[in-house]
Amino acid sequence: MLRWKYSRPFLAVIVLLLALSPVINFGPLKGAGMQQTFAVAFIWGALALSYDLLFGFTGLLSFGHALFFASGAYITTILINHNHISLYLATFIAVTATIGIALLVGFASLRTSGITFAMVTLAFGELGHVIIARNFGNLTNGENGIALDANGVPQYFIGVINTKNLYWMALIVLVLVYASVWWITETSAGRVFAALRDNETRVAVLGLKPSKFKLLSFVISAALASICGAAMVLVAGTAAPRFATADVTIALLLMVILGGATTRWGAVIGGMVYSIASTRLQDLTQKEAITKIPKIISGPLSEPTFILGLLFIFIVMFAPGGLSGAYYRARFKYLNRNTK
Repeated sequence: MLRWKYSRPFLAVIVLLLALSPVINFGPLKGAGMQQTFAVAFIWGALALSYDLLFGFTGLLSFGHALFFASGAYITTILINHNHISLYLATFIAVTATIGIALLVGFASLRTSGITFAMVTLAFGELGHVIIARNFGNLTNGENGIALDANGVPQYFIGVINTKNLYWMALIVLVLVYASVWWITETSAGRVFAALRDNETRVAVLGLKPSKFKLLSFVISAALASICGAAMVLVAGTAAPRFATADVTIALLLMVILGGATTRWGAVIGGMVYSIASTRLQDLTQKEAITKIPKIISGPLSEPTFILGLLFIFIVMFAPGGLSGAYYRARFKYLNRNTK
């Protein structure tokens, strides 16, 4: 990977600009609508990065990651609504509980590998979705989800006028997840994760236990996903059953591939682009210009998933390494041309 020596200061400047945008009324982020859109995008970017730690850096293809996202969302909401626990304590308990769930799921799933591992995690994920949809213990409210009780949330997160506070909260979550993944992947354990992805047999030959490091990566990514789930409840105002569906995990996989695996910032960009594109495409497909097109064309174009699917196909065909891979290839060609 080509590392730019100014990459960290550049990222710091971007974060600073994003943080100041609602204050200085910079560009489209001066409105509450776009602040809400970007808050959701930040959370999806952070969630995609948590999945990239598992899939991109460790090489584990899981289809159950949404379970931990939903766990963070639902446990936080239930504790606030039913037990009247403060937001921050509820979030801490939700993350702790999710770590316990991840340990149980990980112990069972990591006895297998490859496609079998993916199917086992899918089964656990679907089990979680069924429990939520069937209103387990009369706590999840079934298919209707749970609306977050505003009385149990700090008032600086309530109301349109405080949308900028939700925006900043989501940005802080993204920075926290990014810093955590950066630190983890730069440690000796992170290098073992990469070695497991490339050649698990060599790791075992060196006397290390691959299963322990896989479980560590699995649990850390689950904990980060639960933090994203708790943040999403604040931004969306509800914990919904769709958070636990396999569609969420598949979307995360697409986000990571779209942005580029193992680059950290690639997964974040992929998650944000996917989130913003999904939102804006839903608005675009309702435009009169689309509805006037013949049905055979306007039918597919009116489905945001169809357009996103086409975008994904083009990325895979013309930029196999995702957006970050395209950047690194362009930069490599530029450096080669200048050295000749």
